[in-house]
Amino acid sequence: MSISIRLLLWLYECLWYLALPVALIRLYWKGRRLPGYRQHVAERFGFYSCQKTSNLIWLHAVSVGETRAAAPLVEALIASGKTILLTHMTPTGRATGQQIFEQHLKSGCLQQVYLPYDVSWAVNAFYRYFSPQIGLIMETEVWPTLVLSAKRHKIPTILVNARLSNRSAKRAASFGAIATYIYQSFTKILAQTGLDAKRYQSLHLNNVLVTGNLKFDVAANSSQVNEALLLRKELNAGMQIVCAASTREGEEELIVAAWQKLKQDHPDLKNICLLIVPRHPQRFDDVYALLTKSFPQVARKSLLKTNADLATAINQQGILLGDSMGEMSFYYALSDFVVMGGSLQPLGGQNFIEACALGRPIILGQHTFNFQQAGIDVIDAEAGLRVDGIEGLSQAMGLLFLNHELKEAMSTNALDFANQHTGATQKILAIVQASH
Repeated sequence: MSISIRLLLWLYECLWYLALPVALIRLYWKGRRLPGYRQHVAERFGFYSCQKTSNLIWLHAVSVGETRAAAPLVEALIASGKTILLTHMTPTGRATGQQIFEQHLKSGCLQQVYLPYDVSWAVNAFYRYFSPQIGLIMETEVWPTLVLSAKRHKIPTILVNARLSNRSAKRAASFGAIATYIYQSFTKILAQTGLDAKRYQSLHLNNVLVTGNLKFDVAANSSQVNEALLLRKELNAGMQIVCAASTREGEEELIVAAWQKLKQDHPDLKNICLLIVPRHPQRFDDVYALLTKSFPQVARKSLLKTNADLATAINQQGILLGDSMGEMSFYYALSDFVVMGGSLQPLGGQNFIEACALGRPIILGQHTFNFQQAGIDVIDAEAGLRVDGIEGLSQAMGLLFLNHELKEAMSTNALDFANQHTGATQKILAIVQASH
């Protein structure tokens, strides 16, 4: 390690010491709306009270999306006889893990904790306490101290389902030798696509392989799908629902404006319903307030206790707010097509693959750099439409509501698209098993 790299790492550590008081204040502040931020705080500093388990495989999934994407790999590892330590940085990620892996938590095959902040003493305490056989880090969570300390502790680490946008590649390249040193410290980098691999290799790395995208292997929740299909039988004949899924701040206003324009341009279009599912639960109340200012009838899923109540709300052709966590399979199966959140504003897009796997056509905005290759592929497969602005979104929704033949063809294409890209889990599993 060169002197310049040592100096930069020392400065990085110093900055973390300065940031720790701010981090604590941030936890307290965010805990006003999401109490989970104020829980298990000691774990973020490397202090753990859970029972130690030997021969752990550690997998880090920072938040909801990464946790859901990791599910097929976690299941495959447990099926092969492994015990999993699952770490997160957000309470929503932890809650998602608790929901998805409830049975494994009860059986002791899986444990959950928060990852410590990236200061050496906290990270070293984490490694000493758990002594994992191998570390699997999902997608983009590259913390310098975490990665380099694992190497010193002789713990192999693999960046799994790795992706690197063009912007992130340029930013990493601007750091020069230190970025290469940190990325090269991974035992392997398992890229989602050939394009991601080329960007990693542009940093002069020789530890990159392409294994595909785990998100194509995520299975829908069958009980939620069945519940949605039963509900659809209670809806008015010909009722169509569009789901605006995983919407982010600033996007609901665009969707509302597009919906109002759709209704204005097609006054005879009946039996349609808009379902909006915000990405983050702390925004549910704010989105509800926004919707009630724009529409006379807005229902909240959390307040509708039975399928009959939900069917009535949908049949009234109002607006439905999907204010519940962990029910995306239900929302997708209930819908006829999906507007994908995160793509209408420059946020990189959210995961649309689960919707495709249920045969739902996709409407994407212009901003899908977090799913760049998948975004290109889904359009090429004629399973999705790319739109720009309120006018484009309104026209695309109208097209799918009115052209049933097109919608059915896109539905078939969506299923084919999802099925053609499965298989990443077994490729990654084989590499993990050979690496420790």
